[in-house]
Amino acid sequence: MTSTIKIDPLPSLGFGLRLRTEYLDTILRDQPELDCIEIITENYLAADEAGLRQLDALCARYPVVLHGLSLAIGSPWPLDQGYLDDLKRLIDRIEPIWISDHLCWNGADDEQGQLLPLPYSEETLEHVATRIEQVQTFLGRRILLENVPVEQDNPQDIPEAEFIRQVAERSDSLILIDIGNLLSGNLGPGFSVPDYIDRLPQERVQQVHLPDISFQPTPGDDCTDTPHIIDPIWRLYTEILNRFGRVTTIIEREDTIPTLQELLCDIRKIRQAVDRHLDAG
Repeated sequence: MTSTIKIDPLPSLGFGLRLRTEYLDTILRDQPELDCIEIITENYLAADEAGLRQLDALCARYPVVLHGLSLAIGSPWPLDQGYLDDLKRLIDRIEPIWISDHLCWNGADDEQGQLLPLPYSEETLEHVATRIEQVQTFLGRRILLENVPVEQDNPQDIPEAEFIRQVAERSDSLILIDIGNLLSGNLGPGFSVPDYIDRLPQERVQQVHLPDISFQPTPGDDCTDTPHIIDPIWRLYTEILNRFGRVTTIIEREDTIPTLQELLCDIRKIRQAVDRHLDAG
């Protein structure tokens, strides 16, 4: 089954969080102020009807985006049609604002559980762009693809940012920048954050994953004070804001698992800091 790819510009959704199971009941009950929520796709592909009804209730209240781990867009093996069928059923049911996965060799559900980077070559570029087009045609919408951690010795005939740009343009797909993944593998000699950001096409960067940020303590720490952020992650994020504007930002917390209230407080602080930064610019 094929359908026409939706090419309308996607909206900017503001600031949101990645849903954890322990947050769900509280969010549904209290309906805290959130611009959007990111759902891990695989958590709901095999969910029972009760779980799907909870997801329906969440989608009725908030804009929801799906983030997958198992597309394996760079794999040499055929696309997993069973996975795509399940994904399309979920998409048709909840109608997420968009869907994303990783620009990598494999999925995180394989035996190694790792998102392995691709060799950045012309051959790989053609292979991946073709597979993305197949996925988008089947799903009837463009997808976002996220950068994964890349070691400095990863084969690169094409610089990473240039590879990402060409993949997006050749396949008419979109880009998700994961700041944690970018910083974890690329801070070697000669790496330039501004050059990396400038290579990415403005019209295709749709979302950012923002990892843990360190805030300078403020009196009371009750989320009412405008925060002062002292963090290299923040410096990279502001480079992204300067080029792409108010791109949809999902706050990720992987090293620590905060309470929902702590995470909501962080989101409010980041929103204040973004407003201050962009107003000053």
